Amino acid sequence: MPYKLLAVTLALIVCAPLFAQDVPPPPEEANVSKDAWAWSHRVELRGNYRWSEDEFIPNPFFDDDDPATPPEIFLRTPDPGSHVDLNVAEVQLDVFYGEWFQARAKIHAQGMHRRNPTSTDKQVDADELFVRIGQKPEFLDRPAGTSFFLQAGKFPKMERQPVRLLESYGLAATSFNRFEDIQLLAGGTVGRNFYWRFQAANGNPVFLRDPNALAGDNGTLDEKFNNIGDYHSGFPIIYHAETEDYVFNTSHVQLGEALGYRWQRDDGTLGFDLIVFHYERDLAEKEELTGTIYGGDIDLLDEGGPAGSNPDKINHLPITGSRKKEEIGARLFAEWHNATVIAQYTAQELAGLEREGMELELGYRLPWQLGWIESIQPAVRASRLDNHFVGVGPFPAPSLFWDWNKIDFGVRVGLPRGLDVTAEYTVHDMTSRRPLGTRETLVTVRWRS
Repeated sequence: MPYKLLAVTLALIVCAPLFAQDVPPPPEEANVSKDAWAWSHRVELRGNYRWSEDEFIPNPFFDDDDPATPPEIFLRTPDPGSHVDLNVAEVQLDVFYGEWFQARAKIHAQGMHRRNPTSTDKQVDADELFVRIGQKPEFLDRPAGTSFFLQAGKFPKMERQPVRLLESYGLAATSFNRFEDIQLLAGGTVGRNFYWRFQAANGNPVFLRDPNALAGDNGTLDEKFNNIGDYHSGFPIIYHAETEDYVFNTSHVQLGEALGYRWQRDDGTLGFDLIVFHYERDLAEKEELTGTIYGGDIDLLDEGGPAGSNPDKINHLPITGSRKKEEIGARLFAEWHNATVIAQYTAQELAGLEREGMELELGYRLPWQLGWIESIQPAVRASRLDNHFVGVGPFPAPSLFWDWNKIDFGVRVGLPRGLDVTAEYTVHDMTSRRPLGTRETLVTVRWRS
């Protein structure tokens, strides 16, 4: 476990008051109405140009040098080449009563980059559905004093990064906190700066996906019969898939706790939010997921294939008899003038398998008045995934235990009327037996109402 990380985190929390003296809330906060109903809505559309490098390695179940080996049994880039797609159409509705009540429904259609775990996933889905009672400051906001809230429904994990500088995701975010979960979350602040969280949740199912834009197809019926079509398996990593539920499930409850400290300078030019978190639950024997015949959780880790397809277990991951799934980590979000820094680290034990993910993302927004251009924000992200285990036998997806580095860099250009364009480029470096870069270029046009 990352004891050095926890020591540094605790030191930062203890020392923070030395350079972050508390200040009274801005006068305008006192004027916020506490007894008025209000509502808001947001519509978002995203379209993409995507180029994915076509790379593949033979599946170790088959002869690497056999020219008759069909392409369907290769680990191969999902939907390689150049494509133009409508990525997502999304609508979000919020209802408020002052600062003390909020209800949200956030629904998307299409969602190519969210299809989970395969391209045959649901076309329409609810990303967020929740009700909150009590005051819950977001980002770097702080309440006037000690506060408490209770939130229930489907919404993001408490350590997920609050601002996205690029449209792609790093390895740590993809592996651990990309998708929302069904949760009951209690929390509050002690004074204005320290805060705490306690969570009871369903727990996102453990599955596999490619870390680039598209998840790939693993366990689809077409794949089973060697007819994958445009979507291939990708080079998958273990990740926390989106929950299939909309109601609370008590069969394997995940408990989580977090402590945090947030501070912001009175003029808003400097601030940070540091959270240390922990999650633990027992893995299910099998989690049913839309679009795949593979099961999640223990079924995926123990069989290395569809349920019942590997009775002798000649290929599997070296899990122990334990069903424990545990994560511990930290996330830092900081702003200095127009600069943004996001760092996160997670160490995980998964039925005896140990791995850790980390990433650092930096961006700087340049106000710019040049014709239609209103701002330019270059950003770079470095992420890493270390797996402290290897498969047993000719494992069908050796990418699950590769050590992995991923670099993303790009620029977001702000335009009038809620438009922006983000262009980014991705390159990977992993411990595969054959050199792979799995490069990808992604250009996203986004409109928000």
